[in-house]
Amino acid sequence: MTGTGAESGAGPAMDPVPGTRSADRTAPHPLARPPSSYGSPPYAPAAGEQPVPFAPQPQMPWASPPGPRNRALVVAGVIVGVVLLVGCLGLTGGVLLLRSATTTASGPAREAPPAPTTGRSPAATAEPDVREEPVQQGPQASAYPAEEISDLNRVCDDDVYYPQSPKRAGKAPHPLVLLIGDGSGLRYQDGTYYFSQGLSKKVEQTWAPEAPTKVQMVACLDRVSSGATIRRCKYDDPKPLTLTLLRASWRLRVYEVSTGRKLLDKAMTGDDQACPYVVLAGPDKKIYADVSDRAAVAALRKLVNGSA
Repeated sequence: MTGTGAESGAGPAMDPVPGTRSADRTAPHPLARPPSSYGSPPYAPAAGEQPVPFAPQPQMPWASPPGPRNRALVVAGVIVGVVLLVGCLGLTGGVLLLRSATTTASGPAREAPPAPTTGRSPAATAEPDVREEPVQQGPQASAYPAEEISDLNRVCDDDVYYPQSPKRAGKAPHPLVLLIGDGSGLRYQDGTYYFSQGLSKKVEQTWAPEAPTKVQMVACLDRVSSGATIRRCKYDDPKPLTLTLLRASWRLRVYEVSTGRKLLDKAMTGDDQACPYVVLAGPDKKIYADVSDRAAVAALRKLVNGSA
């Protein structure tokens, strides 16, 4: 039995199975649907086909790429994180730099940040430059030589010495002047206390020289306190006047003029309790017992006539 042209290159034709239909190879498979159709009602069955119940599939979360707004939020978050990180690093670095500037001795210290400016002018805010000069201890040298006897008052009152003056050296006698301070703020030379030693020019140049360039020592006699009343002294010239004579205590100091070296410091009593022949009266009408001439010479004789 010969075949027909339909049989050429193909097997015998097969009848379809009863109750079924041949599959259309060009029709899409029921499950090969886009995800958007998941969860939709079941599709319509073909003629003569039993409907198959369709279970809706769960909606799958599909990740979508970030849009423009999401990108801006991410970039902003990154920028904020970088700023916070830089701020923390800057604060830590500032602390480390401060510690290095205060504790490191080898490297140069960093300059301090400038002070905040205000509305005030520099002249109004500047602090006065107050500096305490060290106090010099001991006597100070005079910048000029003594030209008058009154210049030697500075040896007694200002703790000054004159390097240009002669030292207490060589053979005796050693010239000396007696300068008296009676508490009035004035000091004067006693030029008569030495009369018991003679009236020659040599004696005068020793106990009361007139030229300061020859003086080796200065004797400072100062009244330091007063006491009880001794008597009352009456005077008629230039007018009647009564003064009260009081006891007094004195201090005698002797200095070398050229160095300021103290040679004697002695407490003395006003032993001359007679009313003075000539007196300078103050408004309080009080006068004070003086150190007698003999007592003054006795205290100074050893320094004047003794060896250096």
